Amino acid sequence: MLGISGVNPRILGTRSGLSQAGPLGRRERRRELQLGRRKFHRLAGTLIAAATLSACSVAQNYTYVTDSGDSAYFKVPPAWKPVDQNLLAAAQARLLGSSPAGAAGGPLTWSRAYDASGQPSASHVFATASQPVVYASVQAMNTAQRAGLSFDSMRNLLLPVTSTARQAARQAGATFSGFQSIVDQVITGHDGVRGVNELFGYEIGGVPEIFDQTVLTNSATTKLYLLLVQCNQSCFIAHKSQIATVVRSFTVRGS
Repeated sequence: MLGISGVNPRILGTRSGLSQAGPLGRRERRRELQLGRRKFHRLAGTLIAAATLSACSVAQNYTYVTDSGDSAYFKVPPAWKPVDQNLLAAAQARLLGSSPAGAAGGPLTWSRAYDASGQPSASHVFATASQPVVYASVQAMNTAQRAGLSFDSMRNLLLPVTSTARQAARQAGATFSGFQSIVDQVITGHDGVRGVNELFGYEIGGVPEIFDQTVLTNSATTKLYLLLVQCNQSCFIAHKSQIATVVRSFTVRGS
């Protein structure tokens, strides 16, 4: 398992820009998510219901985002606009360089980001956001990434999700706290595609943030596919149906 060593805490900044904090070195604040556990469980029920009902929602036009070379696609609402590719590449190099989701795990062969904000920006990716942001990538895994790949390493690809990874983050002085797991699902798809979907929450700089993360690999275990949709808690609730539709649309076909 890749473990916490690949997690880069700088991927979580504020909406005004990406955090420039150094390696994990601050004591973790142990506050719970501001809504409290009782409200959080109601939120969990709301989000799970949205995922179930989205297939029955009224059809609308969507923008299809396709990586034909890697046989992957997803769709986003037409109001969500693309983030500039050059700025996105710069953010990836700066924030994911030491992460298994970045160069440390192998080169990224394709990536896209879409932002529901009126002013789409790379600064909204890997940061707390007040409007939904979706990030997708395809990675050609290096030998070490392939050898250590597991469902747990997929769960911990960007942030510590498993109890072992979260404990390591706390011991390292992680600056984010209040983890809550909403959905933990193993995916077994067609053509040998498999992976995980994780819906979880963290409190980042005092702001409850919700993440819907899907990580898949192909039958040959040579590629890693990532889809991440995130925004703050109130935003996630307000856009729950749209977000569920985006996540459900993520399709990977390949050998």
